[in-house]
Amino acid sequence: MTTTHASPSPGPSPSQVTRLPALVSAEWLKLRTVRSTWTVLLLLPLVGVVSLFDAALDPVEHNTSLVDFMDVSLVVVGIAMAAFAAATIGGEFQRKTIGLDYLAIPARTPVLLAKIAAFAGVGLVLGLLAILVAHAVVIPIAIGREVPTDSLGEVAARAVAVTIATSIVAALGAAIGLLVTQPAVAAGTIIAWQVAEGVLGQALDISGYLPIGLITTVAHLGGTVALPVAFAVLAGYLVLLGGAAVAVARRRNLT
Repeated sequence: MTTTHASPSPGPSPSQVTRLPALVSAEWLKLRTVRSTWTVLLLLPLVGVVSLFDAALDPVEHNTSLVDFMDVSLVVVGIAMAAFAAATIGGEFQRKTIGLDYLAIPARTPVLLAKIAAFAGVGLVLGLLAILVAHAVVIPIAIGREVPTDSLGEVAARAVAVTIATSIVAALGAAIGLLVTQPAVAAGTIIAWQVAEGVLGQALDISGYLPIGLITTVAHLGGTVALPVAFAVLAGYLVLLGGAAVAVARRRNLT
């Protein structure tokens, strides 16, 4: 199958924008009808629970507040969701199945935006599941250790904040999948991102402003970085990386 380069228009037209919800719905349909999506949605919250064991078995480090028991777990889920998104979209380029989307909708920009938006939606679901499971596991542990638990309002605020943050991180993973067209390399890029962020964050003292560090900040409802600033920075990363990914992918020749 041969697919030509896209037209050089700089961005989506009004008609393409109005088509976007239908394209997102189509992407969700594709995701709902493959086993890998359901496997991820079922297993990743359990992976998050496993990563809670570190807090549960460490009475020294994690003993000041409820969120201390779960912040690492939420980061693990976010990274895994980003890797899943990157590998899935990278796989579409490797198998060239994305060419079928381009044949149905020759305007590439809305197709690519829909893929990012679809994984943002999956991230919303997974983020909500992860934070609800985390609270269900750690609240009894916190009570058993006489660690103060949060009010219902704080729990609800954290649930909303973490859900949105996981959605943005999933969308970032999808953008990486548009840039890196080999699924294994795309997923590996997420792992490399995690390692690089840890090194650079500590060396330059900017961990609080990097994507993974921002998940922790959001889970704590603020800290080194105020919560509104954390979301603004996360959104900025998505706009920059998503825009670059779409600009590159829409001009990629699939032959």
